Amino acid sequence: MKKTSFFLFLVSFFLLVSCENHIASECSQASVNRQAFAYLKEWYLWYEYLPAINPADYESLDKMIAAVKYREGDKLIDRFSYAVKKEEHDNYYAGKRYGMGMSTQRDENNDIFITMVYPGSPAGEAGLKRGQKLLAMNGVTVEELDENGTYNKEHRNDEDFEEKTDWNNVYNAENKGEAVQFKVLDEGEELETTVVLDDYIGKSVLAYKVLDHDGVKTGYIHFKSFINSSEDELNEVFAHFKEENVEQLVLDLRYNGGGLVKIAHQLVNLIVGDKVKGDEIIKLIYNNKHSEQNYSYKGEVLKNSLSGISKVAVIVSSGTASASEMVINSLTPYVEVVLVGETTYGKPVGMNSRDFCDQTIVPITFKYANSLDYGDFFLGMEADCAADDDIKHDFGDEREAELAVSLYYLSNGKCPSNADVKSFAKRKTIEERIPLQLKGMGKIDYTF
Repeated sequence: MKKTSFFLFLVSFFLLVSCENHIASECSQASVNRQAFAYLKEWYLWYEYLPAINPADYESLDKMIAAVKYREGDKLIDRFSYAVKKEEHDNYYAGKRYGMGMSTQRDENNDIFITMVYPGSPAGEAGLKRGQKLLAMNGVTVEELDENGTYNKEHRNDEDFEEKTDWNNVYNAENKGEAVQFKVLDEGEELETTVVLDDYIGKSVLAYKVLDHDGVKTGYIHFKSFINSSEDELNEVFAHFKEENVEQLVLDLRYNGGGLVKIAHQLVNLIVGDKVKGDEIIKLIYNNKHSEQNYSYKGEVLKNSLSGISKVAVIVSSGTASASEMVINSLTPYVEVVLVGETTYGKPVGMNSRDFCDQTIVPITFKYANSLDYGDFFLGMEADCAADDDIKHDFGDEREAELAVSLYYLSNGKCPSNADVKSFAKRKTIEERIPLQLKGMGKIDYTF
């Protein structure tokens, strides 16, 4: 009996070890690459142009994706497909973030202004907001941080080098719970506060209000991302707009790099549900191997849909992409849409993600079109009225340049004379201005 039990134990042990080895083998980087490449050959929109490669030759899934993305000669057409850790991908769509929950940008004088703060984030709880000028961090002025950074870079290889406090070490972005002291200038008044690095939930609606502009109730919403929590947030905003009898809308998508199609569908219905009811307002078109997956989202009137909206001003930038452009494209056949800012990114295609062990591949798997079958804007959507991203005023402040131009157009049916698109110099491309990690400050997260 003892021998039998020992034998069964050995069999169970070896089966367990064998199973663990099999799982480890399936999740080796070479195996993950092979599985992902097989998925691409089936579902990638441009599958017929995939090069012949050995997936196991690549040390990471991201490098393999970079090597096979669709090109026309030397021009990269697929600027979008990527791979990421599954946890990071899931956290993004769940709104899970870490850090301060803010971003910054320098102006033409090299001064630093806070450009975005997530409501409820550590920075938001500390009272920081867009439009405040940064004066110092942890007692070190911005000028000293700049000077020390230059010194450290120039003298790092000196024998007696002693590192000074600069932007890289004024605080530790990886140290959860670290307190960072800020001194800012807000409307001419110096303020001091402390931000504690921590986890937080990133809201998709950063600001909204109803403006009484020239006697017309105008809804304003700054919408940051199309994620799972957006559904409830949008319903809350549009319930307020509906209660206030909003007659026209300013939709601020300047930092919105996209996300979920279902949220784009919801947003269109909330804005013009009465005009799009029953129409195929978003059409998804897959490759010819999977044309059975083609699908059309139909317009419908939702509980909080507005009625009678005939004009929508949309604030855009080169950071406006994907689902944001989908909303603009879907609205255009039904209402007058004016784009304020600069040319959008240009992404008339979408993705279906797929998990392989602890990694996620997010390749282009479909293109999309509106009710008129239009969806060809790889070069972006050109702004109708040019305007700068006015980082010195908060979202919803009528003094903010892009909102001011939007309101002018809604009232006058034309751009102000200083908003000539042809003379407007294009700013940095989205590739230059987007880091994909959100750690601490100075970074804006986009997803494609």
